[in-house]
Amino acid sequence: MDDHRRCRLSASDAELELAGPPAALRALSRLLRHHVEPFEVAVTDGAVGQEVTAGPLLVSLLGGTTLHFSGGHEYLDIIWDALDGVAEQAETADDRAVRRHQHIEYSPGDEYRSPDSVSLIIAADWPDA
Repeated sequence: MDDHRRCRLSASDAELELAGPPAALRALSRLLRHHVEPFEVAVTDGAVGQEVTAGPLLVSLLGGTTLHFSGGHEYLDIIWDALDGVAEQAETADDRAVRRHQHIEYSPGDEYRSPDSVSLIIAADWPDA
């Protein structure tokens, strides 16, 4: 199985989460970074899609099972860096009391994320989990 497929998408009314082992998060980041055309890839319990467009990052859930990112390269980089960063945090953490994660969400006045975005949590499993 390709590493990126070990990422998991979880969607509920209150929360949207993309999680997985560090290697899977990094593999997904690499795939997304290298596709400039509209792109979609399967993950556990759904799919992740991306489209390079003009404007700020828009995070949306399509059809209840596809996490979709759109925006300019400089804004999509928020997602790519978050995937790599959360993986790095999980791999290097000494304290495992708190699961390593990052919130991607719009705040008033934010020029980098669209106000129409849904909130997303990117989370890493511990490397030996």
